[in-house]
Amino acid sequence: MNRITCTEFEILLADYLDGTLASGEKAAVEEHRNACVSCAELALDAAGAMAFIERAAAVDPPPAMVNRILFEVTSGASRSVIKPSWIERLLGRRAGFILQPRFAMGMAMAVISLAMVGRFWGAAESGVARSWDRAVKGYENLQLVYEVQSQLEEWAQERGPSSGTQGGAQSGSQNGAGPAQSSNPAKRSGGAEKK
Repeated sequence: MNRITCTEFEILLADYLDGTLASGEKAAVEEHRNACVSCAELALDAAGAMAFIERAAAVDPPPAMVNRILFEVTSGASRSVIKPSWIERLLGRRAGFILQPRFAMGMAMAVISLAMVGRFWGAAESGVARSWDRAVKGYENLQLVYEVQSQLEEWAQERGPSSGTQGGAQSGSQNGAGPAQSSNPAKRSGGAEKK
C-alpha cells in the first residue's frame, strides 16, 4: 500500500492510534500524514482526544440516579409520553400495581407454594393410608391374635349351651360354624399366614 487517500486515512486512523496496523499500512498512513496538512491536524486532534480519555477517571453514576430514571419513566411526568402496554390499557391505571415485579413474584411464589403443599399433602395422605392398612393387616395376621380369638371362641362355646342364646359370639356356634368351620382362612389352616 503506497499511496492512500484522505478517506482511507480517516478509516485507518483509529487502528493507527491503537497500534494495530501492519508495517506496510503504518508506513502508508505516516507518509500521508506527513504530506497532507488537514490529515496531520486530524491525526493530532485524535491523538490528543485519546490521551485525554486515557487520563480521565471512570465515573460511577450516583446510586439514586437509576431509581430516579425508573421512577420518571414509570410514574413521573414523562409517563404520559410513553404509550401504555395492552395490559395497562386493559386493566387501567389503577390496576398498575399488578404489573409491579414485587407483586408478580409474590403471586408466583404463592402459587408455587400452594402447588408444593398440595403435592406433599397427597403424598403424605397416601403414605398414612398405606401405613394404616399395613398395620391392620399385620395385626390381623398375628399368631397371638389368632390364639386369643380361638380361646375366646372356645370359652363362648363352653358358655353357650348352658346360658342360651346371648351375644354375637354364640351366633357362630349356633349356625353350625365352629372353630373348624370358621370363615377366617387363617383359622381354618390352623395358624397365621406369614408374609
